[in-house]
Amino acid sequence: MKYLAENTTIPVPKVYCSFVHKNMAYVVMERIQGEPLPRAWRSMPEESRENVISQLRLIFQELHSLPPPPGTGVESCVGGSLFDSRIIRGNPRFGPFKTIQEFHFWLRGDFKPEDLKDREKDQDFHDMIDMMRQQDGHWPPPAFAHGDLNPSNILVRDGKVVGLIDWEFSGWYPHYWDYTAAWFGDIINTHWQGILDKILDRPPPEVFKMEEIRNKFWGEY
Repeated sequence: MKYLAENTTIPVPKVYCSFVHKNMAYVVMERIQGEPLPRAWRSMPEESRENVISQLRLIFQELHSLPPPPGTGVESCVGGSLFDSRIIRGNPRFGPFKTIQEFHFWLRGDFKPEDLKDREKDQDFHDMIDMMRQQDGHWPPPAFAHGDLNPSNILVRDGKVVGLIDWEFSGWYPHYWDYTAAWFGDIINTHWQGILDKILDRPPPEVFKMEEIRNKFWGEY
């Protein structure tokens, strides 16, 4: 959060200090006066809702436009390991990865095309081949991602977004990560998915399909 406060105008809690006590890490931070978006949304007029969506779109455009330092792979803001409790294989932490391709290889459990040699060439076979081809191809530099974009992590007050909280999943990820992590992480909340499409640009169809296949066979959300 200090990194974001120093490099963006994104509303994040001010960090006062951090420390480790009995092998547990603690962060003392500002408590932002605001209401979680799901609670505030119910009483918001439509104009205010659209205004909040516009604010969030600008916030995430700024976040994703942060330039990664030279040589950045998939890693934390300080070049270290990452945390995402939804990825069981990654607990307690995972990474860092030198490249996006290396991250993709890890996400699919180190699975290789030759591991399919004895499998029937059905639709699943072709889907996995297409997924690996996409994952192992060329990727643009990583973008900084919040990693857990759900409405409960958005605080609003008087129609203004005053805080984006819970940054523990954040880091440098493939450019699609904030969208697909939010989409597949809350797959039953179709109302939120409709709002998500107004906040973030949907990844290209082949990238969305890649993540859909990965979540089908290796997803842990």
